[in-house]
Amino acid sequence: MPASRILALLAALALPLGSVQALTWDETINGDLSDDGNAPTLVGTLDSGSNLFSGTMGALGGGPTMDADVWNFTIAAGYYLTGINLVDYSAQSGSLTNNSFMAIASGGTINMSDPSNHLSNALWGYGQDGFGNTYVDLLALLDAGPEFGGIGFNGPLPAGNYTFWIQEGADQINYSIDFVTAPVPVPEPGGLLLLGVAGLWSLRRRRR
Repeated sequence: MPASRILALLAALALPLGSVQALTWDETINGDLSDDGNAPTLVGTLDSGSNLFSGTMGALGGGPTMDADVWNFTIAAGYYLTGINLVDYSAQSGSLTNNSFMAIASGGTINMSDPSNHLSNALWGYGQDGFGNTYVDLLALLDAGPEFGGIGFNGPLPAGNYTFWIQEGADQINYSIDFVTAPVPVPEPGGLLLLGVAGLWSLRRRRR
Protein backbone atom coordinates (compact mmCIF):
# COMPACT_ATOMS: atom_id res chain seq x y z
CA MET A 1 0.00 0.00 0.00
CA PRO A 2 1.39 3.46 -0.88
CA ALA A 3 2.63 5.54 2.02
CA SER A 4 0.10 8.28 1.24
CA ARG A 5 -2.78 5.77 1.56
CA ILE A 6 -1.41 4.53 4.89
CA LEU A 7 -1.17 8.10 6.25
CA ALA A 8 -4.71 8.87 5.10
CA LEU A 9 -6.00 5.70 6.78
CA LEU A 10 -4.22 6.51 10.05
CA ALA A 11 -5.62 10.05 10.00
CA ALA A 12 -9.13 8.70 9.50
CA LEU A 13 -8.74 6.21 12.34
CA ALA A 14 -7.58 9.03 14.63
CA LEU A 15 -10.93 10.84 14.25
CA PRO A 16 -13.53 10.13 16.96
CA LEU A 17 -16.30 7.89 15.67
CA GLY A 18 -19.51 9.77 14.95
CA SER A 19 -17.88 13.20 15.31
CA VAL A 20 -19.65 16.02 13.47
CA GLN A 21 -18.27 19.48 12.84
CA ALA A 22 -20.89 21.91 14.08
CA LEU A 23 -21.71 25.01 12.07
CA THR A 24 -19.72 28.01 13.29
CA TRP A 25 -19.33 31.57 12.11
CA ASP A 26 -16.46 33.59 13.53
CA GLU A 27 -16.21 37.10 12.10
CA THR A 28 -12.43 37.09 12.57
CA ILE A 29 -12.23 34.03 10.27
CA ASN A 30 -15.37 33.99 8.10
CA GLY A 31 -15.77 37.74 7.62
CA ASP A 32 -18.15 40.41 8.83
CA LEU A 33 -21.80 39.44 9.13
CA SER A 34 -24.22 41.56 7.10
CA ASP A 35 -25.76 44.70 8.60
CA ASP A 36 -28.61 44.73 6.04
CA GLY A 37 -31.94 43.13 6.95
CA ASN A 38 -32.81 42.79 3.27
CA ALA A 39 -29.56 40.94 2.50
CA PRO A 40 -28.54 38.94 5.58
CA THR A 41 -25.51 36.67 5.59
CA LEU A 42 -26.60 33.18 4.51
CA VAL A 43 -25.02 30.73 6.94
CA GLY A 44 -26.88 27.61 5.78
CA THR A 45 -28.53 24.80 7.70
CA LEU A 46 -27.85 24.45 11.40
CA ASP A 47 -26.26 21.17 12.46
CA SER A 48 -27.70 19.02 15.22
CA GLY A 49 -26.40 20.29 18.55
CA SER A 50 -24.37 23.49 18.95
CA ASN A 51 -23.94 26.13 16.24
CA LEU A 52 -21.76 28.99 17.46
CA PHE A 53 -21.79 32.55 16.11
CA SER A 54 -19.10 34.97 17.32
CA GLY A 55 -18.48 38.56 16.35
CA THR A 56 -18.37 42.22 17.20
CA MET A 57 -21.15 44.74 16.66
CA GLY A 58 -22.33 48.15 17.79
CA ALA A 59 -20.22 51.31 17.90
CA LEU A 60 -17.09 49.80 16.36
CA GLY A 61 -13.97 51.77 17.14
CA GLY A 62 -16.05 54.22 19.15
CA GLY A 63 -17.31 55.81 15.94
CA PRO A 64 -20.81 57.05 15.12
CA THR A 65 -21.58 54.15 12.73
CA MET A 66 -23.57 51.42 14.42
CA ASP A 67 -22.79 47.97 13.02
CA ALA A 68 -25.63 45.45 13.17
CA ASP A 69 -25.17 41.71 12.61
CA VAL A 70 -27.85 39.92 10.60
CA TRP A 71 -27.79 36.30 9.45
CA ASN A 72 -30.17 33.86 7.81
CA PHE A 73 -30.29 30.17 8.77
CA THR A 74 -32.36 27.07 8.14
CA ILE A 75 -33.61 24.46 10.61
CA ALA A 76 -33.81 21.14 8.77
CA ALA A 77 -36.97 19.04 8.55
CA GLY A 78 -37.26 16.76 11.56
CA TYR A 79 -35.43 19.21 13.84
CA TYR A 80 -36.30 22.23 15.94
CA LEU A 81 -34.42 25.05 17.66
CA THR A 82 -34.32 24.30 21.38
CA GLY A 83 -32.01 27.06 22.57
CA ILE A 84 -30.28 30.34 21.74
CA ASN A 85 -27.69 30.64 24.49
CA LEU A 86 -25.52 33.67 25.17
CA VAL A 87 -22.08 32.17 25.76
CA ASP A 88 -20.07 35.41 25.84
CA TYR A 89 -20.94 39.12 25.98
CA SER A 90 -18.51 41.91 26.74
CA ALA A 91 -18.71 45.67 26.22
CA GLN A 92 -15.74 47.77 25.18
CA SER A 93 -16.69 50.26 27.90
CA GLY A 94 -16.58 47.52 30.54
CA SER A 95 -20.23 48.08 31.40
CA LEU A 96 -22.13 45.13 32.84
CA THR A 97 -25.54 46.73 32.33
CA ASN A 98 -25.79 47.03 28.54
CA ASN A 99 -29.06 46.00 26.93
CA SER A 100 -28.65 45.24 23.25
CA PHE A 101 -31.52 44.53 20.85
CA MET A 102 -32.32 41.27 19.05
CA ALA A 103 -35.09 40.16 16.72
CA ILE A 104 -36.05 37.10 14.70
CA ALA A 105 -38.35 36.75 11.70
CA SER A 106 -39.49 33.95 9.42
CA GLY A 107 -38.04 33.92 5.91
CA GLY A 108 -35.00 35.33 4.20
CA THR A 109 -35.21 38.95 5.36
CA ILE A 110 -36.08 40.99 8.44
CA ASN A 111 -37.57 44.47 8.54
CA MET A 112 -35.22 46.66 10.59
CA SER A 113 -37.62 49.61 10.72
CA ASP A 114 -40.98 47.90 11.34
CA PRO A 115 -41.28 45.13 13.96
CA SER A 116 -44.83 44.10 13.04
CA ASN A 117 -43.63 41.01 11.13
CA HIS A 118 -40.99 39.98 13.66
CA LEU A 119 -41.68 36.61 15.24
CA SER A 120 -40.27 38.25 18.35
CA ASN A 121 -37.77 40.78 19.64
CA ALA A 122 -36.25 41.57 23.02
CA LEU A 123 -33.39 43.20 24.86
CA TRP A 124 -30.42 41.02 25.80
CA GLY A 125 -27.04 41.44 27.46
CA TYR A 126 -24.48 40.39 30.04
CA GLY A 127 -26.60 41.37 33.01
CA GLN A 128 -29.98 40.45 31.53
CA ASP A 129 -30.71 37.92 34.28
CA GLY A 130 -29.65 40.30 37.03
CA PHE A 131 -26.72 38.16 38.17
CA GLY A 132 -24.09 39.01 35.55
CA ASN A 133 -24.19 35.52 34.04
CA THR A 134 -23.21 35.21 30.41
CA TYR A 135 -25.09 31.96 29.76
CA VAL A 136 -28.46 33.65 29.27
CA ASP A 137 -31.27 31.78 27.49
CA LEU A 138 -32.06 34.21 24.67
CA LEU A 139 -34.70 31.89 23.18
CA ALA A 140 -36.67 32.14 26.43
CA LEU A 141 -36.49 35.95 26.23
CA LEU A 142 -37.78 35.85 22.65
CA ASP A 143 -40.46 33.31 23.60
CA ALA A 144 -41.67 35.69 26.32
CA GLY A 145 -41.86 38.57 23.83
CA PRO A 146 -42.14 40.35 21.57
CA GLU A 147 -41.29 43.45 23.57
CA PHE A 148 -41.71 45.98 20.75
CA GLY A 149 -44.52 44.58 18.61
CA GLY A 150 -44.62 41.48 16.47
CA ILE A 151 -46.27 38.12 15.93
CA GLY A 152 -45.00 36.04 18.83
CA PHE A 153 -44.42 32.29 19.11
CA ASN A 154 -44.57 29.55 21.72
CA GLY A 155 -41.94 26.95 22.49
CA PRO A 156 -39.05 25.71 20.36
CA LEU A 157 -38.90 27.01 16.78
CA PRO A 158 -39.88 24.35 14.21
CA ALA A 159 -38.13 23.52 10.94
CA GLY A 160 -37.97 26.42 8.52
CA ASN A 161 -35.99 29.43 7.37
CA TYR A 162 -35.32 32.34 9.74
CA THR A 163 -33.41 35.63 9.92
CA PHE A 164 -31.80 36.81 13.17
CA TRP A 165 -30.72 40.41 13.88
CA ILE A 166 -28.70 41.82 16.78
CA GLN A 167 -27.91 45.48 17.39
CA GLU A 168 -26.19 47.65 20.00
CA GLY A 169 -26.72 51.40 19.93
CA ALA A 170 -24.22 52.84 22.38
CA ASP A 171 -21.22 50.55 22.80
CA GLN A 172 -18.98 48.05 21.04
CA ILE A 173 -19.98 44.50 21.93
CA ASN A 174 -18.08 41.24 21.53
CA TYR A 175 -20.39 38.24 21.64
CA SER A 176 -20.73 34.49 21.15
CA ILE A 177 -24.18 32.98 20.70
CA ASP A 178 -24.93 29.26 20.54
CA PHE A 179 -27.92 28.11 18.47
CA VAL A 180 -28.88 24.61 19.64
CA THR A 181 -31.00 22.24 17.55
CA ALA A 182 -32.31 18.76 18.31
CA PRO A 183 -34.38 16.10 16.52
CA VAL A 184 -38.10 16.34 17.07
CA PRO A 185 -38.99 13.48 19.45
CA VAL A 186 -40.67 10.49 17.83
CA PRO A 187 -43.48 8.88 19.90
CA GLU A 188 -42.59 5.50 21.35
CA PRO A 189 -44.25 2.52 19.61
CA GLY A 190 -46.17 1.75 22.81
CA GLY A 191 -47.45 5.32 22.86
CA LEU A 192 -48.66 5.03 19.28
CA LEU A 193 -50.44 1.78 20.15
CA LEU A 194 -52.19 3.42 23.09
CA LEU A 195 -53.27 6.30 20.87
CA GLY A 196 -54.64 3.81 18.36
CA VAL A 197 -56.57 1.90 21.03
CA ALA A 198 -57.93 5.13 22.47
CA GLY A 199 -59.04 6.21 19.01
CA LEU A 200 -60.84 2.92 18.34
CA TRP A 201 -62.53 3.06 21.77
CA SER A 202 -63.70 6.61 21.09
CA LEU A 203 -65.04 5.59 17.65
CA ARG A 204 -66.85 2.60 19.16
CA ARG A 205 -68.51 4.79 21.80
CA ARG A 206 -69.69 7.27 19.14
CA ARG A 207 -71.31 4.46 17.12
CA ARG A 208 -73.39 3.24 20.05
